[in-house]
Amino acid sequence: MISIKQISNSSDCKNLLECFFGLNSEDLKVYEAILKGLERIEELSKALGKKENTVYRSIQRLLLAGLIYKEKRTLSAGGYYFVYKAVPKELVAREIESIMNIFCEKVRLFLRDFLADRSAEL
Repeated sequence: MISIKQISNSSDCKNLLECFFGLNSEDLKVYEAILKGLERIEELSKALGKKENTVYRSIQRLLLAGLIYKEKRTLSAGGYYFVYKAVPKELVAREIESIMNIFCEKVRLFLRDFLADRSAEL
């Protein structure tokens, strides 16, 4: 797990996404491929050289993180499939700002309490 100090010393946005959304490097590769326009698990799997079930697990984490969404497409011959799209970067940035604001407020409260009570546990 990456520390906040490491993130503050890094200029790499990937570390930020890993930290804020609990993702790993493989998830971020899938996310980058979706940002580039790949939409289906089969396409992602082939482009990334990963098994479909590995890509699927990353997609599930990206969906839970709110970085992507899925759309159901119907086949003319019957049946359906899903495509995956990236949430607009502006919405992701707002979510990171919101998380950061909540985190900073919690840190401020912790520091206030910590300084007020020298016997407080970390």
